[in-house]
Amino acid sequence: MKKNKGFSLVELIIVIAIMAILVGVIAPVMMHFIEKSNVSSDYQLADTVRSCLSYSIVDAKVKEDPASQPKLNAMEAGPIDIATLDDGSVLKESVSEYLGVDPSTLTNQIRSKHGSGSQIMVSTVNGIVKVTITQTDSTGRKNYSAGNDIEVQ
Repeated sequence: MKKNKGFSLVELIIVIAIMAILVGVIAPVMMHFIEKSNVSSDYQLADTVRSCLSYSIVDAKVKEDPASQPKLNAMEAGPIDIATLDDGSVLKESVSEYLGVDPSTLTNQIRSKHGSGSQIMVSTVNGIVKVTITQTDSTGRKNYSAGNDIEVQ
């Protein structure tokens, strides 16, 4: 008698076709979850930056530092890129201390993740800190900002 020692070509093609169908069904669902996790991590980062900036603004060293005043005034006038805090002022040092990294490092991480147009924008209005991370989806068409603003007194 003859012994079968393998699979026929038809059996292999059927298995490959079934696997292709499964990948076709599962891939879009997985891409949705990956995008959702990226957005969640961006919300978390924006919230962390907002908290650290809030603590830095009320820090006595920052309030007394004349080099930090132009940045504080610029944030009061409108949103600025957090990477521009990288000027050697006490404000930059304070934010870096609370964050554990330089603000420009965070901007580089966001840009490597979402593209060169992405920024972490920070602003303050009457002590309320707002952080926005721009272009955080894969298409670059949406802007997500941190949850509720924190009022700093």
